[in-house]
Amino acid sequence: MYVLPLWGQKDSAFYVNTAFKGGEALKYKIRYGLIKGGEASMTINTVPVGDTYLFHIRAIAKTTGVVGAMVTIQDIYESYVDIQSGYPIKSIRNIREHNYRAYNEVLFFREQGYLKSVNSGKHKAPKNVLDVLSAFYFARRYLFSNKLKKNQIIDLYTFFDEHFFPIQAKFKKIEKTKTKFGKIRCLKFVPILGKDSPFKKEEDFAVWVTDDNNFVPVKIRVKLPIGSLKCDIIDFKDLKNPYANLQKKR
Repeated sequence: MYVLPLWGQKDSAFYVNTAFKGGEALKYKIRYGLIKGGEASMTINTVPVGDTYLFHIRAIAKTTGVVGAMVTIQDIYESYVDIQSGYPIKSIRNIREHNYRAYNEVLFFREQGYLKSVNSGKHKAPKNVLDVLSAFYFARRYLFSNKLKKNQIIDLYTFFDEHFFPIQAKFKKIEKTKTKFGKIRCLKFVPILGKDSPFKKEEDFAVWVTDDNNFVPVKIRVKLPIGSLKCDIIDFKDLKNPYANLQKKR
């Protein structure tokens, strides 16, 4: 069963955003196997651009501690998003991984039916295309729901690393998961398996988001060929809704 994408509805631009607001900040610790390897953050702010305002979403992942001393990683993703529709206007990818560097900017011209990448030029694109960062916030706003049925599919279409590709995730179940803030009632999502999927089993990748109106990601687990990657929330501020499932300890 598929969730109906809201871009198929004429009035999608007028849906009220009930999941997040400017000022929200989320912070995570990252572990690779038994080693604490880094930290990540996701922030969203309202910024003036020309004669309007946009959401500026920023995600940063970097190595710290012993791992950071051996391998320097600082990956930054940014997305400027239309506040009314939730679609991106511009995305930035700035990657620094040891000796590897990558940088790109993409402009989205939805009404004209194309996007423009600094690195690869102009590409025809459907109106529903997203960058990978705005795709997650689009899902929080439109597609995540407290009324999802088991095995219901979240379906998104993105442009990343000069290619178009779909992102599909399946709602597995409601589950209480252990966090720094105690056990939290969450919606658990797993990948859709297929010939093009990088995962062989559903258990190879899982994301837990709070089962409230915020849909905050609190835990990510990824099984890799030489170990496992764990990402857990350690701090948050300025959520849009009262957080019944996510409480800071006094």
